[in-house]
Amino acid sequence: MKGKRVLLVEDELLIARHIEQMVKNLGYQVEGVVESGERALQVAGEKLPDLVLMDIRLKGQIDGIEAATRIWKLYSIPIVYLTAYTDEDTLIKATLAEPFGYLIKPFDEKELLVAIELAFYKHQVDMENKEKRRWLNAILSSITDGLISTDPEGLINFINPVAEKLLGKSSEVVVGQPLEKIFMIQEGPAGRTSGLNLEWLASGFAADQDFYLLRGEERLPVELRGSLIWDEAGQVVGSVLVFRDITQRKLQEERLNYLAIHDALTDLPNRLLFNDRLKIGLEQARRRNLKLGVIMLDLDFFKVINDTYGHSFGDLVLIEAGRILKQLTRKTDTVARFGGDEFTILLGELHTEATGLQIAERIVQAFNLPMTVDNRKLVITASLGLAIFPDHGQEPEELLKRADLALYAAKDAGRNQVRLYSEKI
Repeated sequence: MKGKRVLLVEDELLIARHIEQMVKNLGYQVEGVVESGERALQVAGEKLPDLVLMDIRLKGQIDGIEAATRIWKLYSIPIVYLTAYTDEDTLIKATLAEPFGYLIKPFDEKELLVAIELAFYKHQVDMENKEKRRWLNAILSSITDGLISTDPEGLINFINPVAEKLLGKSSEVVVGQPLEKIFMIQEGPAGRTSGLNLEWLASGFAADQDFYLLRGEERLPVELRGSLIWDEAGQVVGSVLVFRDITQRKLQEERLNYLAIHDALTDLPNRLLFNDRLKIGLEQARRRNLKLGVIMLDLDFFKVINDTYGHSFGDLVLIEAGRILKQLTRKTDTVARFGGDEFTILLGELHTEATGLQIAERIVQAFNLPMTVDNRKLVITASLGLAIFPDHGQEPEELLKRADLALYAAKDAGRNQVRLYSEKI
């Protein structure tokens, strides 16, 4: 690296001239020779040499170690110390300033050449590593996932901005802290709570596991990925954790699960959910020796509504019909839409058949009152069929079939009424 520019800082004139000549003999340019730390700072800032040969004991208020520290911090110029002192205190102070070389006076040209060339090489490697770290930090900081890395002891040494946001803590707060103290998680909606540690990262995370990041009283659903980092000797040198907020995914999953068992138009339970609740209701009725009712309901002449006012208006009628049915039934009952204008009602915890009939009659009467749909008043009556457990059937399919037969009997009898299943239907 001949031709590089060197600043010499030495307060002994004869020694300075001798070293200056050696530097020139080695093919480097001498950018200046100064004798104080203050002057070294000034010239370094003005001329920005490629290297500074710095004596430790200098004239003025600033010694060589302080001057070197400032020059490195301000201008990133590599420093090689020149000193006749080898006491432990001096060496420790010099080392703390992170020099790129250290020469004990007196030294010859060969020793100086080795020290200078090694300093240039170390500086080049250091700059390349810093550039790589800048690129790496830029990449890690720009990814949309949160990222945390630790040292072999599990102490956090890097956290990107996304991780800061998800944790609700700045890098200044978390760097240097144990990962298990900072990253508290809960396994599943009601699972155990613990701090994430290296053992977890070593074992990995199953794709179907549910985790929640705890932030005070708040729980944030997250997807976790992580692993240990190994060196060539097979030793753990750190770990990395990647995580992301999956709140929207959870909401979408919940919505899809909800839509799978609910009618999209009326928001009532659909056939699938109704059948499930009917099975559960029958088990409870058998255990508690109670009755249970199943109502099948059709809106009378609903096709005329669709043909007269259009299907959009018909949809509004169905929504209003569902709302009315929910108002007329109890909390222990289930109102469902089976499709078209057909609704089903599960009447749970009945002590007598008469109670089921009373609820059914109340529904018929309610549909004889005008309903307002899209600012239009109209009367749409309903026909109902009722089957009672255990009188009319023991199994879900049997009860539904007989409630449907009772419904057709109500229609055949002139509609706008309820019929209780009987063998004569």
